[in-house]
Amino acid sequence: MSIKTTLIKIAKNPLGVFGGTLLGGVALFTSIPMFKSGMYAAALVDLVMAAILIKLFAKSTFTDSPKVITLWEKSLAWLILISANIIAVLPTYNLASNINTIIAFTFLICALFLYFKGIQSAAFSIAPSVWCCIFMPYHEEVMLLLSFPLRLSATVLSAITLNLVGVKVIHSGTSLTLPEIQIAITDSCSGIEQLDAFILIAFIAVQLLHKKAIWKILHFAFIVPCIIVGNSMRIVLTVLLYQCLGETVLENTWHTALGYTQIVFALLIFLGIGKIFNTADKKTMEEQL
Repeated sequence: MSIKTTLIKIAKNPLGVFGGTLLGGVALFTSIPMFKSGMYAAALVDLVMAAILIKLFAKSTFTDSPKVITLWEKSLAWLILISANIIAVLPTYNLASNINTIIAFTFLICALFLYFKGIQSAAFSIAPSVWCCIFMPYHEEVMLLLSFPLRLSATVLSAITLNLVGVKVIHSGTSLTLPEIQIAITDSCSGIEQLDAFILIAFIAVQLLHKKAIWKILHFAFIVPCIIVGNSMRIVLTVLLYQCLGETVLENTWHTALGYTQIVFALLIFLGIGKIFNTADKKTMEEQL
């Protein structure tokens, strides 16, 4: 596609340009506090992810012919708009003071594109809106919210695995108790610090591996299970190495190295699931033919 053709399409799609620019501005604005607090890696990963989501969203609004918006789409848009207004005035109680405002803003963007562009563009606007308007401003809060269930699940799964291979271990909450030591699975051991990067890598992999939206959604839904299983495998490996090498595996160098194995395990599992989905997709297409 030539630059002239692209510019013509952009000129014919002011709403898409406005939406992409608005979300891009929100992403840049919300990344500033992350940079100021020293979260450089998280901020950069979040911005790259935002750019990819905004690009996919903007692409969905570029149509050669205007779409006829049905009555039910307009009615749904009005319903979402009314919901946004209700959410905006609700009390927040113990939640962050402006959480209802940004949720209402996200609803507003969705309603806008649903009314003028239809259900497809509205659907594509959800992911970048949630990412830029909710996830990025409340990055730390979301991570802390996810940390405990990730740690707890990984602890339980690793305890079951260790007992199956003959290592006697008792789990209590997010701690593993061996006869000679107790190992606590902390926030930094939950995989939460690598979740941003893993989401970005997984999202790119999903876009490259699948063409149909249904397979992309199904595959992407396995992100959290893969993180949990990958972390469990790391914990099991740590305990087994501890029994062979002693407390040296719990020190900084070993601990850091084993932390990276979690991402490797999780990514390999995620790609393996993608391969299974690709095989299933090919069989389905062959049966249809």
